[in-house]
Amino acid sequence: MKTVTPLQRGMACLCCRKRKMKCDGLRPVCTQCLKTNRGAECQYHEKKHVSRTQLLQQKVAKLEARLRELESEQAESSASGSSLSPSPSPPSNDTIELTDPLSGAVDASLDWDQDFSNINLTQTIPTSPTNTLFPGELPWPTNAIKVTDELTIAGWSATSSSGSKWWEDRSTFCKNKQQLLEIFFSHRHQCAFDCHLARFRASLHFAPPHQPHPALMDAIYLMACYFSRLPHLSELEAYFLKRALAGISEALHQQDRMVQVLQASSLIAVYFFCQGRVLEGYYHSSTSARLAIDVGLHQIRPTTEWSDIQSGLGGAGMSAFPTDATFPLPPVKDPVEHAERVAAFWQIFIVDRAWSVATGLPSALPDDDHPRTQIATSWPMGILDMSMSPEANINLPALVGSSMSGGSSGASSNVTLRAKAVMLFERTARFASSSRSESDWAGQRSLEMSLAQFSANLPGISRHTNQFAPTRADVDLVTIHTLIYTATIHLHRDHIEAQTQSFEKCLYAASSVAALVRELNEDDYAFLDPINSTCWRSVADVYARILNGTQIELLQYDSMAITNELDVLLAAMRRLALFFPVAALP
Repeated sequence: MKTVTPLQRGMACLCCRKRKMKCDGLRPVCTQCLKTNRGAECQYHEKKHVSRTQLLQQKVAKLEARLRELESEQAESSASGSSLSPSPSPPSNDTIELTDPLSGAVDASLDWDQDFSNINLTQTIPTSPTNTLFPGELPWPTNAIKVTDELTIAGWSATSSSGSKWWEDRSTFCKNKQQLLEIFFSHRHQCAFDCHLARFRASLHFAPPHQPHPALMDAIYLMACYFSRLPHLSELEAYFLKRALAGISEALHQQDRMVQVLQASSLIAVYFFCQGRVLEGYYHSSTSARLAIDVGLHQIRPTTEWSDIQSGLGGAGMSAFPTDATFPLPPVKDPVEHAERVAAFWQIFIVDRAWSVATGLPSALPDDDHPRTQIATSWPMGILDMSMSPEANINLPALVGSSMSGGSSGASSNVTLRAKAVMLFERTARFASSSRSESDWAGQRSLEMSLAQFSANLPGISRHTNQFAPTRADVDLVTIHTLIYTATIHLHRDHIEAQTQSFEKCLYAASSVAALVRELNEDDYAFLDPINSTCWRSVADVYARILNGTQIELLQYDSMAITNELDVLLAAMRRLALFFPVAALP
C-alpha cells in the first residue's frame, strides 16, 4: 500500500487551514476544496508562513527601534536646548495647596496622617462581606475633583507657599503627594487601576520595602499631574515620567514587586495613549502584557474560600496560582493580595485589548487554548468582595456563547462588566478585520448572541441630581454601553449596503451611542475613558457611509436627522480632544 507523505507545516491552503481540515496541498485546487465546491476560495501563501507570535515580535522590534530613535532625538534636542539657555527648572512654587471651599469631605475621608504602624497587613481576613481590612474604612471620593476649561479643579484654587522640592523626596509622604493621589484616584477608572484603598493608604507610612514600589508611585503621580490640567503640576510630568521609566527598568532587573511594576508600565502606556503617542503607548502596553504572562498573572485560578489559598502556604505550591510561570510570583499573604493580582491582570488586559483596536496593532496577550497561555484568571471584582462571589468561578474562555449574566445573582460590578465589554469589543473588531468567506457565519452568530446576552443584563445609566453628576460609576457605564454598541457595529458595518438587517443594526447602535453623547455634561468629558473616541469614530464612519449609500433612500430615513447626529459626535470628539489629544487623531 502506498504511504501518504504528511504535508509540510504551513503548506496547506488558506481555506483548509481556516476550517482546520486536512489538506493535501494540491495546486491550483486541493482535494478538500474540490469536494466541497470551494475551488474559488482555495488559495495559498506563496511566502514563508509567519506565525502570529513572530509577527508580533517583528512589530515590537520595529516599535522598539523607533522608540530608541525618538528618545535619541529628544536627548539631542534637550542637549542643544541646554547649550543655548539654562534648562528649565521644576516649578518655583514648591508647595501647591488645594483647598476645598465646599466642605471638608475629602480630607475627612482621606486621613493621610493617621498612624497605621500598628496594623498587621498579613493577618487572616474574615470572609464576611461586612468585614474589611481596616474597620471603619471610608471610600475614596470619586467626584470630589473635577476639571474645567479654566484649568482649575472645580472650585479648588492653587496657591503657592515656600517649601522644599517635595517631588524629589521619595522618603516623605507630604501634603502635595496626598493631593496628587486624590486626583489620581478620582480618575483611576480611566486607567483600569484598582487596589485596596485602605491598605494602599496604610502602606505609604511603612518602611520602604513595604511601601508601594517607587515606580508605581511615580506613575501614579505622573497620571495625577496629567489629569489635573494645572500648569504647576503639568510641568512635573516629564520629571515623574523619567523617574518612573528608570524605576521600572531597575525593578525588572531585580524582579522587585513585579505586579506593581507591571501596573506602573500599564499606567505609562495609558499616559502615552491619551496624548496620542501611540507607538510609545503600544510599546509599554505590550511589554506589560508579555511580562504578565511570564509571571503567571493570566492564570490566577479562582478561589471561593480563603482556606483554598491558606492551605497552600506551607506546601510547595498553591492550587490557585500557576506553578509553571517563567518568573513565578511569591505566594500571596491574604485574599486582598489575591484580589489585587487579579485586578492587576485585568488592568493590563483592558489596556492591551482596547488600545489594540484603537491603534490597529496586534494584541500582545494571547487568545488561544494552549494550556500555558490560555487566560484562566477569574473575572475582576471589587477588591473586597472578589473572593466571595460566584462570579469568580467564570473564566475567560467560557464567556463567549455562555451565560453573560454575571453569576447567580445576575449582577456584576462595573470592573467585571468593563473587562467583558472590552473583550467583546476587541474580539468583534478582530473578527471583522479577518479574512473570511461569506458562508462563515458561525463565529459571527456566536458573537452576536454574546453581545445580546451581555446587553440584556447591563444596568441602565442613571443620573443623580447632585452637583457631581454623573457619578464615576455612571461614567463607567457610559463607556461600557458604548463599547458594546460599537462591537455590534464591528460585526455589521461591512454589510450596510448589502443587507437591510445589518443597516438597521448599525443605525440603531450608532443612534444609541449618539443618545449617550447627548446626555453628557461639560464636566463629564474629563472623566470619560479616552477609548470612547475610538468608538465615536466608528459611529461617525457608519453615519457617513449611511449618508453616502442608497439604503437611506430606499428605507426612507431622514438624512437631516442623521446629519445632526453626526454633528453631535464631531462636537463631542473636539471636546474630548481638549483633555485627551488622541481624540483629535485622524
